[in-house]
Amino acid sequence: MKPIRLLHVIHSFSWGGLELYSTELICKLQKTSVDQWVLCFEDSRIIKELRSAGVRVLPVSQAKLSKLAKAKLIHKAMREHGITHLHSHTRLDMWSTCLARWFNQDVRHIYNLYMNALPKRDFVHRALFKRVDALCSSSEDILKDVKKNFPIDPKKLKLIRYGRDTEKFIPHPEKRDAIRAQYGVQADQMVIGTLCRIDAQKGVRELAEALDYLSDEELKKVQIWIIGDRTIVGHNESGETTYEEESQALYEWIQARSSSGRLQGHLQQIPFQREYIPYIDALDVFSLASYNETYSLSVIDAMMMGKAVIGTNAGGTPEQVGGTERGILAEPRSGQALADCIRYYLKNPDKAKKHGDKGRDWALHNHNWPNTLKHFTDLYQRL
Repeated sequence: MKPIRLLHVIHSFSWGGLELYSTELICKLQKTSVDQWVLCFEDSRIIKELRSAGVRVLPVSQAKLSKLAKAKLIHKAMREHGITHLHSHTRLDMWSTCLARWFNQDVRHIYNLYMNALPKRDFVHRALFKRVDALCSSSEDILKDVKKNFPIDPKKLKLIRYGRDTEKFIPHPEKRDAIRAQYGVQADQMVIGTLCRIDAQKGVRELAEALDYLSDEELKKVQIWIIGDRTIVGHNESGETTYEEESQALYEWIQARSSSGRLQGHLQQIPFQREYIPYIDALDVFSLASYNETYSLSVIDAMMMGKAVIGTNAGGTPEQVGGTERGILAEPRSGQALADCIRYYLKNPDKAKKHGDKGRDWALHNHNWPNTLKHFTDLYQRL
């Protein structure tokens, strides 16, 4: 087989689902026959994770680059390392990668789509998508939207499900009990939690507001955990982390709410945990209240741990939840709708168990690394 010399392009300072998964994918590919490099920002969480895994990185020092400047860096790396394949992981990186290979049709370009496929049928995108050889997504629904909204040959669309380390998702009752005790969870309380960036689009505000729609008696039986950090935009001259303004304001709002009289002890803001699986295990029900989530890694991970899911009827979440098979859905942007879902599981804990069991079976079957890596390495070779 022809050797694969792959350059990943991922310019982001954030550390959300997109960055976490693409970094993990690259680290897993490091153990295959693929020869790879990664073009990414210096001082980002991504580059730190890749270096610790022994992945070769090509650091970019400038925080703000034009698409053309990025394209020049990609083109330079293509020449210096004899690159045969390019793999872009964000929309802006797709643009730069297309520009970099504009006159080089021998180098193949794979684009991982993690976001929703909004209409892009203008002449610029027609020219760009001619230079994408494969568009990959973990979501059947997103690929349907791509067919409708993107000017790309449907033959180039590939369904490759997210890979997960299935052997890591094992319950540990002792850790679960210790974490619940740390946050004062009572024996008769149900913990509903989310794992996401502190971002308005993730529906974090509405999830916290759901507590306002519960009666005092219902509130006694509930804790909501918001596990995650603010959106990072870079570092200041002193080297301190800087956050997106809206994300910082939302973080401060949650902090204030969690210490207010009625909600004290019922709303917990917990920093992102590197060892996050025990925290999912400590939940009774998982929630993702995003306005329009593409296809959530945290939902998959929650299902791996046998948790029922409260999601929103938007984006790729209904595909993951399977209607009412593995959870229940609320209308997005509605704290009251989320409260109704919480109330349903409070009244029907047996349904939460049933939905969680079905979710685990589905996630284990569809999302595992051996299948995912085989799909990608086969795709590189076919191209």
